[in-house]
Amino acid sequence: MNFNKLDLNLLVVFDSIFNEGSITKASEKLNLSQSAVSNALNRLRYTMKDDLFFRSGEKMQPTPAALEFVGPIKKALDLIDETLTKDSFDPKNSERTFIFSFPDVAATIILPILVKTLQKEAPNVKIINIAVEPGILERLRNHDIDFILAADPHLAQEYQSPVGQRFDEYFDSIEVYNDTYRCVARKGNPFIKNKKISLENYLGADHIYISIDGKSGSPVDLTLSKLGKKRNKIISVNYYQAAREIVKNTDCLVSLSSNVSNLINDKNEFDVVSLPFKSEEFSVKLIWNKRSTNDAGSTWMRNLLFNIREEVFPG
Repeated sequence: MNFNKLDLNLLVVFDSIFNEGSITKASEKLNLSQSAVSNALNRLRYTMKDDLFFRSGEKMQPTPAALEFVGPIKKALDLIDETLTKDSFDPKNSERTFIFSFPDVAATIILPILVKTLQKEAPNVKIINIAVEPGILERLRNHDIDFILAADPHLAQEYQSPVGQRFDEYFDSIEVYNDTYRCVARKGNPFIKNKKISLENYLGADHIYISIDGKSGSPVDLTLSKLGKKRNKIISVNYYQAAREIVKNTDCLVSLSSNVSNLINDKNEFDVVSLPFKSEEFSVKLIWNKRSTNDAGSTWMRNLLFNIREEVFPG
């Protein structure tokens, strides 16, 4: 193969077809016509001396040779991208906008501290925070957002998506903290006896469930399933504040992480008790696109968030 005559744009087309599994989607992603992408693929096939992709159902599947090529090609594109975008970042003069996807409780705690720092160090930097919602990893891969902060159980469906199954290829992350679940109820809730809840009462109560899609499981349900039990989840919400208000005004229960339980109970309005069984630990992660790891602005923002993490979630 004569790499001196290889058009690097063809590698971008290869990467896009591999990621999207479709010439149509690749053309939309690259803002090219389908015929242009097809022609580029034909040139690649001639250069690589392999079909590279074949149609299987509605998707373009990679050949064994394409699977061998994809790793080096992605590394080459990443290196080029990092080289071309490698520059300094001056927070005092930057007008960059960072887009986060943080749940409401985390945003309530983290963003006030962050904004105070930005007002001093980066007065023109802007922040947009959006909900953690289905397809959020795809948006992160496409650079539509900069950072996701979420618990693994809330991203369970995302991890099963085509993008999520290649998590280590597309993303970097850091564990913010490990946690376990607690049971939260209004004071005076009849299911709570002497600051405890029995398994019978836990299963007899109606439960609120925090989920970005209404489908993802949790360590609580996994543990109950192993015990041959199931709780009665009557409503799924994707905002902690909504769950808080429902619990406050009903006899419903909600199972939340220890950190979140403490945060929503800052005025001691609720009983926060141990679950009547031991649930598995889970991880809360800050996630970003791997191609942003060496970006100066992204690095600066990550350092700010890391510092806030130490302040808000010590240990």
